[in-house]
Amino acid sequence: MIVAQRNINYKYGDTIKIKPIFDVHYGNVNCDFKAFKKFLSEDDDPNTYFIGGGDLLDSIVITDKRYRKGEDSIKGEDIIDQQIEEVYNALLPYKERILGLATGNHEDVITKKCGTNPIKRLCKELDTTFLGYSCLYKISLNENGSRVRVIVIRLHHGWGGGSRTRGADITKYEKDMGKWNADIFFYGHVHKLQYDKMPRLGLCGMKLIAKPIILGICGTFIKTYTETSDPTYAEIKGYPPAEIGGLVIKIKPTANSYIIDVES
Repeated sequence: MIVAQRNINYKYGDTIKIKPIFDVHYGNVNCDFKAFKKFLSEDDDPNTYFIGGGDLLDSIVITDKRYRKGEDSIKGEDIIDQQIEEVYNALLPYKERILGLATGNHEDVITKKCGTNPIKRLCKELDTTFLGYSCLYKISLNENGSRVRVIVIRLHHGWGGGSRTRGADITKYEKDMGKWNADIFFYGHVHKLQYDKMPRLGLCGMKLIAKPIILGICGTFIKTYTETSDPTYAEIKGYPPAEIGGLVIKIKPTANSYIIDVES
């Protein structure tokens, strides 16, 4: 597990946004790359930061038993190289605000079978932190060097098969939350866009305050179903349609603490 940190300066009144990027699956013909680039750019400002949670690349090559010619959007033999290059070009304008990128099960297959780590290569090109398969990420929000607010993120690409009910994945990941001391939990892998806020009470000095814990299942940019005769993996497995998009976490530091919220 990787432990990483980032110091972020802000002015009083600022709202810090964090956009987790999960399950883009670039290289699959069903990837909505236009929607992904819109997610990166919309409502963008210097206080918006990004963190990657794996499967940015589809990472399925011809020798992989999961390979289907109808799902491969890459022209040429250097499938992984082209996927890295295109995702690099999409992320390049935001490189200074990328907190780091983690790997997913798709990229992990390439690492195991091909002896190269595509996300670590992408991180090197972007000069950002490689976050492994999971991480604890500490963000220190500094107001003019005089006031610090600390936010801890627990990020994991995710695990298990996708569910066919709305509550199953929330329940699965909520069990994991009890084992970690963090404020925000990011998961993916199941291609759902869901979130929940769990109330948490604590003390600030001698004052009782509420600071909710955020659970985010961070969405996808690959279509579940298409208007062709070639079935997707999700169609074969009978998974429900997935919403394209991602989450936005909003953190507003206050005089004594911070306010944290989430939206999709």
